[in-house]
Amino acid sequence: MRYQLAANSLDVDSYFQKIIGNKNLKTRAELMAVKVDVLALCKSYATILKGFHTPIEQAWTDKASEALKSCYAVNTKELSSHKDAILKSLQSQADINVQRCAYCMLNDPKTWDHYMPKDYFPEYSVYHENLLYICYGCNQRKSNYFDKNHLIYCHPYFTVDNEEALLHCKVTVNNGRLSIQYYGGGEGKFSQAGAIAHQHLDRLGLIERFKGEASSTVSGLIGELRQYYPGGVTQKALDGVLKRRYDEARDKLGCNAWDSRLWHGLAACPDFVVYANTKISRPGGPSSKGFRKSSPPAPP
Repeated sequence: MRYQLAANSLDVDSYFQKIIGNKNLKTRAELMAVKVDVLALCKSYATILKGFHTPIEQAWTDKASEALKSCYAVNTKELSSHKDAILKSLQSQADINVQRCAYCMLNDPKTWDHYMPKDYFPEYSVYHENLLYICYGCNQRKSNYFDKNHLIYCHPYFTVDNEEALLHCKVTVNNGRLSIQYYGGGEGKFSQAGAIAHQHLDRLGLIERFKGEASSTVSGLIGELRQYYPGGVTQKALDGVLKRRYDEARDKLGCNAWDSRLWHGLAACPDFVVYANTKISRPGGPSSKGFRKSSPPAPP
């Protein structure tokens, strides 16, 4: 999960009018008839979501609903320019915003999600605060699901904080086995956002995916420690390694990325240094045998 800022330089009155202007006369008339109501709903969107509420579904006529959805469904030059403007705003904040999915921070973002599904909330079909740049996997898993009473997915503009961790990683060692557990949570004024974060992780299948990525990353860390500390690593040296990696991940990815929380979780585990040294000293680590051996000839 990653905190982002909405593209506040974009004016919904302006880009909505441009998109309307590209429609045929019949669709344009339907859109012009609901334009005032749509703009009013868009301008209350942020306030509603900041309160962790779901907007109320509107009773649009079938024709008005289809016309509103067509603003996004039918690709036009104006719509493409609109999406480009959102991406430009995200990239101006940080390149990572267009390199990793804002929902999972695992995959490349390649598609647009309507945070409030356009099938139920057609008024937000092209509204920039409702369009989120994410990966295909998260988009398919989220689909059209929403809850009428409260939010169940993290919105990078309104439910994820830039300084407060809502994603957590608890690392424990029991009987020589390392256990990694990801979960969402928060205290005090962040308790509600933390509950949303946990649903987000669960519904998008991220808890196990994060655990798998973390396990692989820890294996890589042990390999590096074996190389640089073949006789064993001290608590002080290990703390330095983990702190450096945490700072680097937090600076680039934010405090709610699975990478950032992993380094935090490892640093908070008092038994990890013993676990690491057990792995370092165990026979059967990587061997350099065969490094200088030439490869066989390529097939004709």
